[in-house]
Amino acid sequence: MNREERRIIGLTTASHSLVHLYENVLPPLIPLLTVFFNTDYFHLGLVVTVFSYAFGLGSLPSGILADRLGPRRLVTLYLFGSGVLSVLIWFSGTLRSYAVFMGILGLFCSIYHPASNTLISQAVRQRGKAFGIHGIAGSLGVAVAPALAAWIGSAAGWKAPHILFGVLGVMIGFYSLSFKAKYPVSATPREADTSTSEPVRTSYLNFIIFFLAALSLGLSYKGIMTFLPTYMGESVDMRIFGMDSVSMGGMVATFALLSGALGQYLAGRLVDRYQPERIYFTVVAVGTVFVFIMAASSNFTLILSAVVYAFLYFATQPTQNFILAKYTPSNRHGLVFGLHFFLMFGVGSTAAAASGYLADHLGLSSVFYAMGGCFAFSSVLLLWLAARTASHGAARGQR
Repeated sequence: MNREERRIIGLTTASHSLVHLYENVLPPLIPLLTVFFNTDYFHLGLVVTVFSYAFGLGSLPSGILADRLGPRRLVTLYLFGSGVLSVLIWFSGTLRSYAVFMGILGLFCSIYHPASNTLISQAVRQRGKAFGIHGIAGSLGVAVAPALAAWIGSAAGWKAPHILFGVLGVMIGFYSLSFKAKYPVSATPREADTSTSEPVRTSYLNFIIFFLAALSLGLSYKGIMTFLPTYMGESVDMRIFGMDSVSMGGMVATFALLSGALGQYLAGRLVDRYQPERIYFTVVAVGTVFVFIMAASSNFTLILSAVVYAFLYFATQPTQNFILAKYTPSNRHGLVFGLHFFLMFGVGSTAAAASGYLADHLGLSSVFYAMGGCFAFSSVLLLWLAARTASHGAARGQR
């Protein structure tokens, strides 16, 4: 990679970690928020849903704008907009106003994924490796959020993590201004990429299968991530250094989620060498087993199963991005990435409120049983997709 490509990866990795801090700052604060707002899991799940719907719904127009205006401009807009909105949460005093601020914050965050993935796919030659590094940064953001938000929130109040993350966003926003507004699509062949001249032609049915599987995974991701810190705090009996349940749940959730970075890296390397559809199916199928183990376990078994779950779930992300980049022409990457994140983070966010209802009426473990069902449905779809792409590849080889 040349210097400018490394700078692009530096900007997108920092921005990617931050967007998942914004996304996951609320769940570890749930025990504090239930007391402050005198509310329950269901209504806080609705706030998560408000953020997540905005996070997903804005992805589709953001992807279209990335194709037209250039992805770097949109990354800058995301950084300044989300940073300022996070700081403004200081003025939130009711659950309703907090939900409004989180919804607008979600709209600014929705800009990020289509813009950054388009920027990487157009301006970096070693695409699989770049998506892997970019994914690692996102996984670290997801992993650090529970412990960091819980620790800061317990020490300085629930508004403090929002404000700190907002200030970081504005600082990175100023750095982003040093980059060019637009980058030409790289004509240099990607390393071991089958789409060097034009994208692989794929049927509409394959796209439908892919997006349905992504939607199902989006549901499982939002349901699990919304209540994982609280579930850990209740189910892991490890009172270390006199920690309260908020800090304890955040720390254990962070420990488990750190393995996701390794999953991102390995998947990013493997998709440059092997059929990505087969890798995608394998990690989801095995991940299904560990989600069900999480639902039925506690203490060390719960922690271990969560570590494996995170490794496998986050391995899907560079694989998904690679498949979409392979299937579509470069001048449509923004649109397709936007649709993907709209389904994953927008429609998939329905699981936050639904999981809150399940947690209130059937207990937190019921959330993980339901999300395991979503994983299982996705694995069936991906088996179908892998079989179709394998058979089509064999047919091309016979011609």
